[in-house]
Amino acid sequence: MLDLIRQSYLGTSPSDDPVQEVKEKLPSPIVENYIEKTKLRHAGVMIGITQSEDNDLSVLLTKRTSHLKQHAGEISLPGGSFDESQDRNITMTALREAEEEIGLNREQSELIGYVTPQVSLGTGFIVTPVVSLIPKDFLPTLNENEVDEVFEVPISFLLDQNSLKNERRIYDQIEWTVYSYNYLNHNIWGLTAQILRKFSGLISFENEKTT
Repeated sequence: MLDLIRQSYLGTSPSDDPVQEVKEKLPSPIVENYIEKTKLRHAGVMIGITQSEDNDLSVLLTKRTSHLKQHAGEISLPGGSFDESQDRNITMTALREAEEEIGLNREQSELIGYVTPQVSLGTGFIVTPVVSLIPKDFLPTLNENEVDEVFEVPISFLLDQNSLKNERRIYDQIEWTVYSYNYLNHNIWGLTAQILRKFSGLISFENEKTT
């Protein structure tokens, strides 16, 4: 499976113009009524792949603390907003935030590739997901101001099409498709689910090409 993931993301790179890229892919009502009316801020998140002793692969997720201003108590990927004073690029954003939130030294993870940029509904962020391989001996150290819990979701679960749910919702008079996964007692929805959907979708596509 790890070889398949590497092959799936071989040659991917962060977008030179993520706003334009999403404009070309999203339906015109969303572009006209949200994207073009919003000053989108850039953010990076890490899709951190973990390996068990038996080489089973999972994605590491966090549960945000309940006192945060945005998305309190929700499930998320380690990440945050681009900071010009600290980050040379969006990859550094994801690495820095993972280090701050879960104690993953930015030199420890292996860069595998990038998922296409995604828009965070209602928050004004455009997010670049960075796919990285986390060492087997990594032990999370949580920033208790931001993270309540760290857990892992098997990639096999994400690749199962029956795991993904979707519904249509109206936000700011715009209709969006909102995706979700229910894993154990965790409801993974919104942007995080959308990113995981895109991440696993490319792997499934590559697998179909080779079988």
